[in-house]
Amino acid sequence: MSNAKKTIFYIALSFLVTGAAVFIYFFNDKILKVLSPVLIAIVIAYIIYPLVVKFERKGLKRSVSIILIYTFIALVLVFFSIYIMPYVLNNAKELFNTLPSITSKYQELFNSFISKIKTSKWPPEIKKLIFGEIDNATVILQHFFSQTMKKSLGVVASSIAILVNTVLSMIIAYYFLKDIEGIKRSALMIAPKRMRNDLVNIGRELNGIVTHFIQGQLLTACIVGILETVGLYFVHVKYPFILGVIGGIANIIPYFGPFLGAVPAVAIALLDSPGKAFFTILVFIIVQQIDNAFISPKIIEGKLGLHPITTIVAVLIGGEFFGIIGMLIGVPVTAMLKVIIKKMIDMVV
Repeated sequence: MSNAKKTIFYIALSFLVTGAAVFIYFFNDKILKVLSPVLIAIVIAYIIYPLVVKFERKGLKRSVSIILIYTFIALVLVFFSIYIMPYVLNNAKELFNTLPSITSKYQELFNSFISKIKTSKWPPEIKKLIFGEIDNATVILQHFFSQTMKKSLGVVASSIAILVNTVLSMIIAYYFLKDIEGIKRSALMIAPKRMRNDLVNIGRELNGIVTHFIQGQLLTACIVGILETVGLYFVHVKYPFILGVIGGIANIIPYFGPFLGAVPAVAIALLDSPGKAFFTILVFIIVQQIDNAFISPKIIEGKLGLHPITTIVAVLIGGEFFGIIGMLIGVPVTAMLKVIIKKMIDMVV
């Protein structure tokens, strides 16, 4: 390719990326609202697909296989709703009702800490520096958590919307699974013949990333959540079920996740006693060691190929735009964009 064509390509790519970023910035709520059923359907399809393939190998039709799996999932959900969900919801309700009391206690501790600094014999310059850093940290944390909660609660605010999205996602996932080969062929037919092999290769890499994230990370999160719930229960921390769920979900977030998942449990345990807080921290450390040594290496095959700095930036940007959901999907989306852009450059250079 000539230098002029390369320049045109890079300029066009820059405009495309910039335009996409601006569009996402102004319309991220609407994008998430519209695409959420499709995204959930993709997750469902990736989780179910290995089972569908196994049933097909035993001679069952794909549509029958999917219906059987859906039936099994429905039975599991009924069991979960009857025997497990009440404990989780009860924990969540109790935690929500005691949040004002918890906040008030920590506000008292914080005010006591500030008073001790004010009455200490430290030099005025050091006091000023400490208060300045506290103010900056408070502003940053308030902004981050307010934005995160705003984005996240906007997604889960309506129970009717959740029900509709779930049913719609199951229907979309059914057709994804049933007609996946046809969808692939139709997508390839749109592209010029000379690009089809490259697109197939891109598709395989993207499929590997999504499979790694969904089948690996979500299963790992479930196991970690169960282990943390059991650990918190045995050290007598209040609300172990909901705190275990929070810990498991947070574990999906790279680097920040284990810390974010531990903070609520440690904060609640600390109000009872420093000893209980210590054992709570110990629970999370032990679970993380088990995860790093045994669970993740066995379940998650391969890595996403991102530099740690890129991973951290992806989590922060995802959290800013889409709240907790953005933090969860920021890394795989970034890995997919990296593959697409790299392959596009290879195709034209």
